[in-house]
Amino acid sequence: MECKNCNTSLLEANKFCSNCSAKVINTRLTFTYVIGEFLATFISWDNKFFKTFSHLFTQPKSVVNSYLSGVRKRYMQPFAFMIVALTIYGIYMYFSKDEVLEYLDAISGNTETNAETEKYAELGKKSTEFAISYFNVVTFGSIPFLALINLLIFKGKNFIEHCIALVYVYANYILGYTIIGFLGLLFNVSFTYVYPLTMVLMIVYHMFAYQKIFELSFFKITIKTILFWLLLTIIFIIFSIISGAILYFLK
Repeated sequence: MECKNCNTSLLEANKFCSNCSAKVINTRLTFTYVIGEFLATFISWDNKFFKTFSHLFTQPKSVVNSYLSGVRKRYMQPFAFMIVALTIYGIYMYFSKDEVLEYLDAISGNTETNAETEKYAELGKKSTEFAISYFNVVTFGSIPFLALINLLIFKGKNFIEHCIALVYVYANYILGYTIIGFLGLLFNVSFTYVYPLTMVLMIVYHMFAYQKIFELSFFKITIKTILFWLLLTIIFIIFSIISGAILYFLK
């Protein structure tokens, strides 16, 4: 018997190739095998996913520092973990997109019906739909930006290390948000209640995770969290003003 990958001679009892370490497969493909292989390859379904998810809630410093120190087998790698989180989130949004859009449209408070208002309301709706439809792109695109803000506020790590920490924390929040969202759908809880709850939990989890990762006191993490959201809000307002000015001159 030979290895199908490198043609090395193998014994019938061999389960892995001694040369290239490939798994010896002598059976026909089945649905169960394909699903198992997918989970093993992309989700590391040997307890890594659940271990990473739970430990990011209980000991986030261990998860982040393990990867930064070169440990690769204990937890899922950050970007693989993020991809899984975004995949599960995408499934949730498939079922809740209409409700989310209705909620965002309701809180916009657009009661006037003149042409100018309708124009900007429609633009805002399209922007929201774009953010939801391309959430994966928006998420990965925002990581360097948010990591840069963290770099200014939290000392002790370089930019790339902040990106890794952020990916882990951000992905775990997305998973937590998705779980709460699914529970809301299951028990028919309006998104009007789900969204504010998840926003509060995001801020609380951000405080907790970064307090543990950077070993800060409650007072320091509170001040730094306020500073983080203050900077983020200021940048968002500036961006909105610039965008509005551009739209005004292009109209």
